[in-house]
Parts: sequence; C-alpha cells; structure tokens
Amino acid sequence: MKRAFTLSEVLITLGIIGIIAAMTFPILLGNYKMKTFEVALFQNS
Repeated sequence: MKRAFTLSEVLITLGIIGIIAAMTFPILLGNYKMKTFEVALFQNS
C-alpha cells in the first residue's frame, strides 16, 4: 500500500518554510545592500 502525504501536511510544511523564508529574507537583503555599499565605497577611493 502506497503512503502519501495529506493536503494538510503539505500545507503545514509550506507554511513553516514560508515563515522561515520571511524571517531570513530581510537579513539576507540587508547583508547584500551593505556589501554593495562597501564595494562601491572602496572602488571610488
């Protein structure tokens, strides 16, 4: 007998992944902006 995931299990998993992504995305974006600022600052001097 094949065992498959139920719809609720899939939705809960996607919800958890979405919450983790929403928490980490601003941090990654901030790090990227800071790095591009540093590169631009050192290239102009």
